[in-house]
Parts: sequence; structure tokens; C-alpha cells
Amino acid sequence: YNVLTVDSGKACIDKLIDRKNKNEKVDLLLLDYKLGDISGDVVARKAKEIQNTKIVLITAFELDDKVIQDLVQNKYVVDVIKKPILLEQLSKKIEENMK
Repeated sequence: YNVLTVDSGKACIDKLIDRKNKNEKVDLLLLDYKLGDISGDVVARKAKEIQNTKIVLITAFELDDKVIQDLVQNKYVVDVIKKPILLEQLSKKIEENMK
């Protein structure tokens, strides 16, 4: 895989915009919920507007069921994983969503 990294929600959005402007698709985004500047659900909604990237939301927090339902039902995210994450679990999620 070609892996891109960023260190904030804003940087993630900027990277997606940059890739779109270069006609380069980001196939899968592993997105932490708790970011320093913007929450992961806000980034997921914005990412969906920018390009149709599959997003796996990762969280250590107990998210409100309504938030998760909205994100999944409206296809902002394809899955939600709770921390701690086992490498095998993460690898499986990546493989499933790269098809």
C-alpha cells in the first residue's frame, strides 16, 4: 500500500483536497476520532464531500450510538473500531475495505 500520514484533522482534509486536485484517489482512510483540532466525525463528513473515500473510524471513546448510526447509515464511515486494536484486526479491516 502507498501510505500517507497526517497529524491533524485539518491536515487530513488538506491532503484529500490536494490528492483530488491531482486526480489521485485515496482508497481508504484510517481516521482517529479524537484529533487535536477537529473531531473525526467532522473530518469524515468533510472527506465524503471531497472524494468518495472509504473511512474506518478508530476510537478509544464510547461514542453516542446516534453518532455512530448517522456515520454508518449516511456512509460517512464503513466501519468503527474501538481501541485497543490488534494488528490482525486492523489488517483484516484494511483488506476487507480495499476490495
